[in-house]
Amino acid sequence: MFEQAVNYKNGLYEELSKIGKGLSSDRRLEILDLLTQAPKSVETIANGVGISVANASRHLQILKDSHLVKTKRKGNHIIYSLSSPKINDLVHLLTDIGNSELSDMKTIQDKSDAQDNVKTISLKQAQEEYKNCFVLDVRPSDEYAAGHIQSAINVPLETLKESMPKLPKDQKIIVYCRGRLCANSNIATQILNRNGFDAVSLNSSYYYWNKITE
Repeated sequence: MFEQAVNYKNGLYEELSKIGKGLSSDRRLEILDLLTQAPKSVETIANGVGISVANASRHLQILKDSHLVKTKRKGNHIIYSLSSPKINDLVHLLTDIGNSELSDMKTIQDKSDAQDNVKTISLKQAQEEYKNCFVLDVRPSDEYAAGHIQSAINVPLETLKESMPKLPKDQKIIVYCRGRLCANSNIATQILNRNGFDAVSLNSSYYYWNKITE
């Protein structure tokens, strides 16, 4: 009877540890964070993370073996997505724990926020003000299409400079991207403020925006 209980417990923990293997790499965590935004091809993931397609494929296979991602075919491409909404919650919970428990994460974030021409706005304040502001989503267009803040206009960061003539200088601009693990909202805010706009960086994601409005 005792041996049966031990075998039962050991079998379950062995299976659960597969998830830990999937999470035990900074690159795989970054890939999962990308996939919280939208499903993507291996080529898009490799480009987004800054690694080779072969390397991205190896990481994705581990994530698939860990049952954290799933695939489907779209034309000639294999599209990767999170295996369930619970994985989205898991990635954000892990980020929250890191933000609260890892002091070096806070140091990196504070240093980014303290750069010249970077002004920030809290999620609460942004939700109070956004209807009277211009909301700018600087994520790639596929992530914007997957879901975005109501009234937000999509201008991917790489096209921001050429799109500036279309942006208002007489209205506060709230800029957001993928959240606290992404520097792009701060970068976009810095560029805008250097060019005479009144821009603030919302270092929070569409996921948290939805959570607070549920």
